[in-house]
Amino acid sequence: MKCLRLLLSCVFVAAPAVAAEPPPVAVTAPPSVPATDDAVPRPLRLAFTSTSAFGVTHAKFFNQLVGARLDYRFTPRFAFGAELGYANLKGKDKRVSNALPEVTSEYRFPLNKEVVGLPLRLALGYLPKNGPTLRIGAGFDFSVSDSTSFELIPLEPMVWITRDRPEVSMDAHVGVRVAF
Repeated sequence: MKCLRLLLSCVFVAAPAVAAEPPPVAVTAPPSVPATDDAVPRPLRLAFTSTSAFGVTHAKFFNQLVGARLDYRFTPRFAFGAELGYANLKGKDKRVSNALPEVTSEYRFPLNKEVVGLPLRLALGYLPKNGPTLRIGAGFDFSVSDSTSFELIPLEPMVWITRDRPEVSMDAHVGVRVAF
């Protein structure tokens, strides 16, 4: 019995009290997410464009389009937008004016990082009193600054559906784009 008392007193007296609270946790900032290639700092882009259309089928003609396009860039490579252009067209007897609304999609292949690229564009439109239009273009774009670029599409085939028959033109397109 004496041994048991001695043993119990050694265990309870000799054992120091253990703290039940956890050690302090250092507060750290959440890890930062690295920027990806899909991040677009300025997703909206406004372009001012001019297109010269040279008719190559039945009726030889020259049409001039001047307009503005608003694009939303989902990624640095893919954009979707709408364009509204003033169209100066060859009419039956004289030049006529019209408006050409279009929806566009663009895919850009970067050639030299963000400085030079190869945009591929598809545009579907409707010319009132004539009919639908379709444009497919490929060209070059050059960045002047981080928000301004210049686009040049030297050969852009376009189909114009008119009342009589479809017409095809080969277009030359230039534009200045501002991202915001």
